[in-house]
Amino acid sequence: MRNVALIGAGFIADAHLTALAAMPDVRVSAVVDPSADRAESLARRAGGAQVFTSIGAMLADAKPDAAHVLTPPPLHRATAEPLLKAGVHVFLEKPMAETAEDSQALMDAATASGAALKVNHNFVFHPAFQRLLEAIKTGRYGPLRAVQMRYAAPLRQMTARQFGHWMFDSPRNLLLEQAVHPLSLIDALIGTPELVAATPEPFARPAPGIEIANRWSLALRSDKAEAQLQLILGANYPSWSISVLCDDGVIDVEMFENRVVERGANAEIAQIDHAKRSFKVARGAAKDAARGLGSYTAELLRFGGKSDGFNRSMGGSVAQFHADLTAFEKGGERPAGEVGRDLVALCEDTAAKAPTKPIPAIAKPGANAAFDVAVLGGTGFIGQHLTRALLAKGKRVAVMARTTRNLADLFHDPNVGVFSGSISDPEAVANVVSRAPQVVNLAHGGGGATRDAITAAMVGGAETVAKACLDAGSERLIFVSSSAALYLGDVKDTLDHKAGPDPQPEARGDYGYAKVMAEEAMLRLHRENKLPVSILRPAVVVGEGTSPFHSALGAFNTETHCVGWSKGVTPLPFVLGEDVAEAIIRSLEVPLDSVSGKALNLVGDVRWTAQKYMRELADATGRPLYYHPQGEAALSGMEWLKWAAKRVSGRKGVPTPSKRDLRSRGMLSTIDTTAEKEILGWSPCADEDVFRQRAIKIHAT
Repeated sequence: MRNVALIGAGFIADAHLTALAAMPDVRVSAVVDPSADRAESLARRAGGAQVFTSIGAMLADAKPDAAHVLTPPPLHRATAEPLLKAGVHVFLEKPMAETAEDSQALMDAATASGAALKVNHNFVFHPAFQRLLEAIKTGRYGPLRAVQMRYAAPLRQMTARQFGHWMFDSPRNLLLEQAVHPLSLIDALIGTPELVAATPEPFARPAPGIEIANRWSLALRSDKAEAQLQLILGANYPSWSISVLCDDGVIDVEMFENRVVERGANAEIAQIDHAKRSFKVARGAAKDAARGLGSYTAELLRFGGKSDGFNRSMGGSVAQFHADLTAFEKGGERPAGEVGRDLVALCEDTAAKAPTKPIPAIAKPGANAAFDVAVLGGTGFIGQHLTRALLAKGKRVAVMARTTRNLADLFHDPNVGVFSGSISDPEAVANVVSRAPQVVNLAHGGGGATRDAITAAMVGGAETVAKACLDAGSERLIFVSSSAALYLGDVKDTLDHKAGPDPQPEARGDYGYAKVMAEEAMLRLHRENKLPVSILRPAVVVGEGTSPFHSALGAFNTETHCVGWSKGVTPLPFVLGEDVAEAIIRSLEVPLDSVSGKALNLVGDVRWTAQKYMRELADATGRPLYYHPQGEAALSGMEWLKWAAKRVSGRKGVPTPSKRDLRSRGMLSTIDTTAEKEILGWSPCADEDVFRQRAIKIHAT
């Protein structure tokens, strides 16, 4: 039995754990993560593995035979090197390290101790790519001569404007994070590739001061063949296509769709030959579709494992590492990590072709720096609008955010102080809150896998901020909630500023329930401790700085198709981001007794239907966007089908679908903001042309 340690308990650890669970001769003996809670949660899923918060502690107490290193890329060398020096075999998540120099250092450490080292380039084991390799291996299409590959992948961090992610620090990092996937396949096809040419497209500029080298054309070659790679990172439509030209045929692969098409010559004349090829392609496509649906059905019914290409590739990659390790232990060749090092070097060479400019560092605020307003969660969509508006009024702003790297130009203003921290950290919150008399809490508070976890994070974070305000004697706190706290499921209802949160929160989804609980916690602290808090509930916030594909309209399984929460003919409570910012500022300026202890709804005066919004967005962007109206019965049926599939698959504690929550998602009720406008002296956008420009056309560029 081989004892394996998982180093890092982040999201990728579950995929490794699932793959290892299918291997009878391997057991997870230890989990290492600085967060003991996170490590303990993963250890329970692993069947009771030991928990450690450092590698040193694990090596001293329970040295494993092998370790899967799953830490972020900047930590790969620091994490893997002590393991290799201790003689522990290492399976390292891609990329191998941040630099070729660090990669070589890991190889040297492995050589010195005799430990095996391999990098997880899992997509080499994708089912479609394995079929491609097999077709080439048979030789039925002759020798391979050339490879053309397009890797167009969405980047959820880019869409969410999470530019603090490590991969946005430099062109090299983005290539290490993303380009190693297609490059590893090219390496498997033609051998170690040499970079002939690398041409970057003009940098994307998703925000002022943020530049991203996300489009490249690469020419590569080896002794065996040549390859062309087109990289489009942050694409709207995902496509990972491979076309392999052999002497006597072509093999086309679409990785994301798990589809392989083989084309070779037949004996007939050209017209018949072409027809036979078309029939063969059609039969192959039908088989691929049937195979995919069958695998997915088996997964739902628990007759098989994960059916998607990613999880299957992970299973194959993990299994191959341990098979290689077994062969090595029996006298075979030692895995040494050359491919991982070579791909890191290739990414470095490619990145060197891109113009670079230093990322300006955020000035660290002085120990006694004072501000007019503290904004928690200030680097997000609404936070950026608010910070900009406060600066325009001559205010000094303290901004706290989880990540303070790669921030837009706005946050380099001398009147902005940026602080790193989370509202789950009382010390960090107290430090920021104590610096300003007025506080705005825009921070979400975090998520979780269950309703209890989501609620604990959201309510706990809100209470941490509120208690810091009480301790600091803050003049006022603005708690920014959401219209999700309201029940909006009755078309006959008109809600005004007197409307309280949904009186039946237990019948709502996790997010809506947690918002109701957070509001109640704030109002309780107002009543019992005289917390000077005001609650603002923005509705469907749109505009510059956020995705136009708003979840309030429906479910966007793809950007071009929205499955509506309703028939899409009811006016929706849209509001521009800058109007929300203006309402927050006015809540800070009006007499305290006019807003303290109250919850106000923020909705603009342009209230398009979901169908009109999608039509306008399609016209502005030139994209084929479709809204699919849904009645209550159809939505309910879909929810019950999802519930049944989860129950059949063995998931426990799955809540039954709630008709009340489905109705509220449709936002059928009307929200009257007459009182809000009067109380705040607030005039949100009422001009359709202005709204169209700021909510829709801003996304056309």
